[in-house]
Parts: sequence; structure tokens; C-alpha cells
Amino acid sequence: MEEKQVYGLQLLTFLVNKYDYQIVNIKGLPTQDYWLVNLKQKYPLICITNELYTQANINESVFGQVYRAILSTFTMAVKCLILNTNRQSSRFEYQQLIQIPIIEDMPVDSFLLETFEGIDHVVRKVKNVSQEKRHLTKVLQQKARSQYYSSLRERNMLPKVTFTFMVICVVMFLIVKFLAFIPGDEITAAIMAGAYYKMNVISAFEYWRLLTSGFIHIDMWHLLMNMIALMNLGVVIERRLKRSQYIITMLVSIIVGNLFVLIGDGNIVTVGISGGLFGLLGVYSVLLFSEGGYKNPRILSSYISTLVINLFISMMPNISMLGHLGGFISGLALGICFSNQAKLKSFKRHVYIAFGAVLIGCCACIPFVSRITPV
Repeated sequence: MEEKQVYGLQLLTFLVNKYDYQIVNIKGLPTQDYWLVNLKQKYPLICITNELYTQANINESVFGQVYRAILSTFTMAVKCLILNTNRQSSRFEYQQLIQIPIIEDMPVDSFLLETFEGIDHVVRKVKNVSQEKRHLTKVLQQKARSQYYSSLRERNMLPKVTFTFMVICVVMFLIVKFLAFIPGDEITAAIMAGAYYKMNVISAFEYWRLLTSGFIHIDMWHLLMNMIALMNLGVVIERRLKRSQYIITMLVSIIVGNLFVLIGDGNIVTVGISGGLFGLLGVYSVLLFSEGGYKNPRILSSYISTLVINLFISMMPNISMLGHLGGFISGLALGICFSNQAKLKSFKRHVYIAFGAVLIGCCACIPFVSRITPV
């Protein structure tokens, strides 16, 4: 029995040390199952077991009860890998589950070798079982302490990029209010600060306004609503994307949103980071559907409500629907390009081409936009 426990500890130590999985502590578990979690890996949830689980008994087993309990804490559907050291176990796939036997003197499944490099040398017999258990336990305790202090640091970290965008918006809002004392008009002050104004873009070739207008706000209520949305959505996206990807998504979505406005709308003034927010919503949509989060009814309901609310907002007077549309399309395209999901790899090339064609088409239309002469 101790030898079987060592096999589980060997796998546990390997996955915790090399792939930074964290151990899920479950009190009162009647089996010797080890549960691991790491949302950044292909298989966010892993169970290491020596129990004889089959496709027929998996739902009614202890595993099934624990799996459903853990799954309820996630905000998305996650894949679960069962590494079974029982000689009588067999490989099977069932919904989001996949079980793969891993025995000390048998060839390791090629799928595991592709997913976890070096796992074929992990499970092995040892001469002194007790000594091996003590050694592995000590290694795991050291790693657990390291992960604990690391998680404390992460918890205390501010979402730097999101916070930076918010600070820029607030500072620009204060600048607009200050400039408003000079001409006595907030709209003119906003244009002076960098708001989008078609006359300036077309006649004075001030194309930089396609970007700067995203950080300009005139109305306090508009700023407050956008900052709340940015905080809620931005924090989620910042944790899922690389910092550079998050920044690119925000800036490209703002520019493309205003590019749509330039091509389609009249001589209007537009301000606000809404195009960037819709870009983040587009990325979130890709994450939700590519990772299976839509299978959770609570998440899907919340997503649909958010989408419907934003759709109605886009239809309201003085709201630029084209700006929102351009931002959302940008977010969808970039979300697919940034995704590591295998199911989206075949789409990436087509997305590059389609999104590139949209941008080129918009830019090609600019010379045909009616030139506006200042009065």
C-alpha cells in the first residue's frame, strides 16, 4: 500500500514542482486521491488516484462528488485529467474528463508525453519506500510554502494596466474641466485635449485623435460608468492575457472603433473609452466560448445580460454604435489571435486575413470621406 502511495507522491511532486500546480486540500476524503489545480495549464484540474474508476462508476464514486464540488467554485468549464496508478485501470474519456493509466513498468501514454514533458521518468520503484515518502513530503512542504507566499504577493498586487488606464482617464477628465475655463465650453475644451472631431481628423489630418479620444471624458456620470466597467472587466482580462496583449487589445479597439465612426458617422465629437471596453468584451466572449465557460448556466446568463444591456446602450441617443461595433470586432479578432486553444488554431489564419482586410478597407475609404472645411 505504501508503494502505491509513493507513486502518487512522485506524480504530485513532479506536477507541483515543474508545472506549478497547487494542491487542493480536501478534509475527510475517504480515498488517497490527490487534487491539483492550475488555471494556466491545458488541464486546469488533475486528480492523481489509485482507485479503480471507470466510465460506468465515475459519477457515483467519491471522485464524482469531489469533482462536482470543486467544479462549482470555477467560473468556467474546466477539463479534468485523472492520472491513475491502478494496474487494472483503463483509458477513457467522458465529457470534460479524461483518465489515463500511468504504471511504473509500462509505456507512458503518448498524450501525456506531449502534455507533460518528462513524466515518463517520474513513476518508478524505490528501494526504501519510507525514505522516499519523507523526501517527497519535505519537497512538497517547501513548494507549498513558496506558493503560499507567492499567492499573497499576487493578491496584494494591483491590476497595474487597468489602474493605469483609469488614472489616465481621470487625469484627462480633470484637464478637460480645467481647459473649459478658457473657452467657456466643455466640448471645445475636449477637442483641445484630444477628443475625436471629424473636421480636425479629415481637414487637419489629426489622425492621432482616433486614439486619444478614448481617454477623454466630458461628463462625470459617463466617466464613472466607464471606470466601473473597466474595473470589472479589465481585471478579469488582465489576469488572463499577457500585459502586452491587454494593452494592444485596448488601444487597437479604441482606434478601430473611432475608425468606424470616421467612415460611417457625420461631423460629430466622440469621447470615452467605450470602444476599448467593447474590445475587452470581445476578448472575454472568445475566452468564454473557447474554454467552455458558456456551459455554466450562471455564467452564460450573466454574459447574455451584459451583452443585451450594452446593445441597448449602443442604441441610445448620442451613443456611437459604430464605435462600439468596431471595438467589439477588434476584441473578437484579437481574442482568437491571442488564444492558445487548439480548436481555434485553424481559424487564426482566416482571422488575420479578415481583420486585416477590414482595416485596409477602412483606411482605403478615408480619402473618399467628405472633407469638411472649418467655418
